[in-house]
Amino acid sequence: MGASLSALVRTPSVNPGMSELALVEEIERQLEGTGCDLTRVESMPGRPSLAAVLERSADGPRLVLNGHMDTVAIDDPDRWSVDPFAGEIKDGVIWGRGSVDMKGGLTCQIACAKVLSRMRDRLHGSLVLHFAAGEECGEPGTLSLLDAGFVGDWGITTEPTGLGIATAERGTAWFEVRLTGRSTHAGTPEAGANPIAAAEDVLAGVRGYSNELSARSHPLLGGPICTVTMLSAGAEHNAIPDACVLTVDRRMIPGEKHDVIGRELQQVVSDAVSGHRDISAELTPIHRGFEPAEVPAESPFIEVVGRAVKSVTGERGKIIGTPYGSDVRNLVNDAGIEAITFGPGDMALMHCADERQALDELRQASRVMTLVAVELLSTG
Repeated sequence: MGASLSALVRTPSVNPGMSELALVEEIERQLEGTGCDLTRVESMPGRPSLAAVLERSADGPRLVLNGHMDTVAIDDPDRWSVDPFAGEIKDGVIWGRGSVDMKGGLTCQIACAKVLSRMRDRLHGSLVLHFAAGEECGEPGTLSLLDAGFVGDWGITTEPTGLGIATAERGTAWFEVRLTGRSTHAGTPEAGANPIAAAEDVLAGVRGYSNELSARSHPLLGGPICTVTMLSAGAEHNAIPDACVLTVDRRMIPGEKHDVIGRELQQVVSDAVSGHRDISAELTPIHRGFEPAEVPAESPFIEVVGRAVKSVTGERGKIIGTPYGSDVRNLVNDAGIEAITFGPGDMALMHCADERQALDELRQASRVMTLVAVELLSTG
């Protein structure tokens, strides 16, 4: 499996900026000989997603293994101790961008298909693999596959969970706050209106709002979170700027809605700038958000996954929630599939320098997914 994941890491698929096409071609190469029916779905112009279906009986049960092909960019290459796109294997670990988020999960999906292809005569139903474009920017890769009919009775989004069984996930929403004032020479600040002064109150308001959100609690996810993640202002060192722009990251729990939290944030911003003469504020949603999602933590499907985890690791899988949003929300909310998030990888290593995936855990995750697929799809 190390060679498989290494090859995926060596095929960059950074979003934004790159098409996933080269990775689609590599995955198709790795699936050769499995007997999977391969279908490319153009999720966005020039950016295909891939469905791979191993079918024995069209009227039998269907298990979806869902993952995305794109990765985030490299922040600062100097902070990496390895080439982030070399797929280096050392000390039982595969290093590189996407090794955890989430080409490790894709490798598990491919491995599961290879095992099931050797026992196809025992299957009653179908294994449906999603290799989706565009998840990192909330784009409709998975949704396009579902709309094309690649659905199932159960689903596993193979994002990293450290082998935990995630039955709930946070949603995410992003907003831009633009504070507009009036520029002037820094030597005569009274002649202008400095939006940075208002930004100080917006920062305080968001902190207070986030503290208040802790009263809303979810047993697996804790409370919602609101954080300012970016701030920019000014064109010259000796001038009061015309505008200051903040980016706000809002993490949601099941039951929260984008339109409601938008109104809440609008009130926070309005209150913060109310005491600043000649400063106006505009709140705008940016990117494509992720709705939160949840399925019951007790069901026959969850029992199957839990038994598989115990069989492989010796310990029953822990029921958790993921702090991040993912395409599992498309399976649950849009397609009505009973779906969880389960996969290899330390969540703390997502989106960071020296991202790396332990081979032992990769193999364990693959075995769990395969055992689940065999139990749900075989005739015994």
